[in-house]
Amino acid sequence: MQTTLLALPPQNPDPAPESPGGGGFTSFLPFLLVLVVVMLFMPLFSRKERHRQKRLTGVKKHDRVVTSGGIYGTVVALEDQTATLEIAKDVRIRVKRSSVFDLEKPGEGKDAPKKV
Repeated sequence: MQTTLLALPPQNPDPAPESPGGGGFTSFLPFLLVLVVVMLFMPLFSRKERHRQKRLTGVKKHDRVVTSGGIYGTVVALEDQTATLEIAKDVRIRVKRSSVFDLEKPGEGKDAPKKV
């Protein structure tokens, strides 16, 4: 009984040696490293981010703020690492001070008059 395998490619008895180096990943690695460095340091150079950080260092009692979770509140107490916000009448929450995302500017609230 004779069996023939036609699915296999023919074997080359003397394969040509592959050229050293220059693989796909090694040529891609420098580009990947540059991309990662740019993405990591981009927020440090953002003017908008620097302005926001500058505004947040001046947060004081009775300021209206927005947390990173989207909670609006009024600062009633500040400590080194935490801030206490009043989010409704007699409803207070304690949040990490770094989670205060932005100060609410006057006229931004929902009860501010709309300009036509």
